[in-house]
Amino acid sequence: MLAKTNKIIKKVALFGDAEAKKTDQHFIDAYNTAKLLAENGYIIVNGGGDGVMLAATLGAKAGGGRVETVIIDPKKKPKNFEGFNEENHKLSDKEYKTKNYSNRLNKLIEVGDAFVIFKGGVGTLSEVGLTWQMAKFEYGEHEPLIFFGDDIGKLVESLIEKLKYDSIEKKLYQTVYTPEEVLETIKNRKGKTEKELGGLVGKLMKWFN
Repeated sequence: MLAKTNKIIKKVALFGDAEAKKTDQHFIDAYNTAKLLAENGYIIVNGGGDGVMLAATLGAKAGGGRVETVIIDPKKKPKNFEGFNEENHKLSDKEYKTKNYSNRLNKLIEVGDAFVIFKGGVGTLSEVGLTWQMAKFEYGEHEPLIFFGDDIGKLVESLIEKLKYDSIEKKLYQTVYTPEEVLETIKNRKGKTEKELGGLVGKLMKWFN
């Protein structure tokens, strides 16, 4: 469960699958989450690419919000790097241009005050790893990790069990299933226990844990 943080949250970064199609559920979930957050005054941050990143930008704009993207200079981007989308680029209100992947990753974590993570690939995994470690270093002022949906939620629980995460590492994240839960977690700056979740979601959490 996500422990209470004193971090002031103004900017929320969304991470996830760069290959997600607009008809995919995780694209739709990212869009709706960004839209709801933007409607509630949060700035949306993403990596400037396709898939979930584009969904974050489109959702934020539909919610009348502001978008900030962090990209690798197109002239310097590595082979097979998917983190640049022209539509995303044009809709961004502020763009941070970095020299390489590690600089981009560090900048994303520097800019974001909280992180919503949808299912994705190796790039998403790298973002999660560094974000989680930095949150541990800043415990008490930590930036929340919010995992969206069953797929990534079950993966996280498996990692915690198999890799023997310590007591602090287990207090840095929350798994949610709706955009409304994302908003509530960010507003409260803490997660809910299974008892507080209650109802169907609580039963699902109990079943998968």
